Amino acid sequence: MVDLVNLINDMFIKFTREQVFSKETDDFLGFAQQKFKLNAKNDWNEIIASEDILEDSNEALKSFLKYGLSGPTKYNDLGEKYLRLYGVLNAVYQQQQAILHIFKLFKCPDPKVVKREFNDLSITQARHKLGAHSINYISQSNEETEMFVPVRVQFEDYKLTYFNHKNNESNEIDLKLTLEEHSKLICKTYLSIANKVIKTVYKGNTVKQEQVLSSFNELEMVMNGAWLVKGQDGNTIINIKFE
Repeated sequence: MVDLVNLINDMFIKFTREQVFSKETDDFLGFAQQKFKLNAKNDWNEIIASEDILEDSNEALKSFLKYGLSGPTKYNDLGEKYLRLYGVLNAVYQQQQAILHIFKLFKCPDPKVVKREFNDLSITQARHKLGAHSINYISQSNEETEMFVPVRVQFEDYKLTYFNHKNNESNEIDLKLTLEEHSKLICKTYLSIANKVIKTVYKGNTVKQEQVLSSFNELEMVMNGAWLVKGQDGNTIINIKFE
């Protein structure tokens, strides 16, 4: 799924850049604002920054999925594991904030619903409890302050156990599985953004909408379990996975 995030991001960047560079204008930001129906001229710069953050954080997630908490080192170093744990948790959060900001700037519907979906992920909960508010996490159930720490003696590359000092309960999550869930939600959200933007750019021209959306629809099929194969001619072949 992390590779699919990059594919969608690259395709969306290519589409939007073609739109704004298709016409020379002295007021570039004003043209971008008008083209995508943005609220303010500087929204375009914020979109570019968010796309960069999305891509950069994705590189961090790819490294983590390849090397786990141990990292690409021959040493069993506890400090390295903590750095990578805190790093991956905050890379997840940065990526979520970037995609939510793009979602908002393009005026996509129901942003609170999408934000709630991200907040409900177990990797997001782990980020809040371990990577940001370890000693002052506010419980969603009773609004009391709780404290969380990772259990170092149970560190595995892709398994994380953390302990709640308030009630002596522990939680274990599969980091690979929950990162997959996170990346799939990033893809789903990004595809909904692309759908909204394409329909805005080609409002009233359903033929052109469907033509441009076809490539994004292929990536949606991949997200839902199809295989993506690139032929020598550069064409995309979708091999549907049968249940």
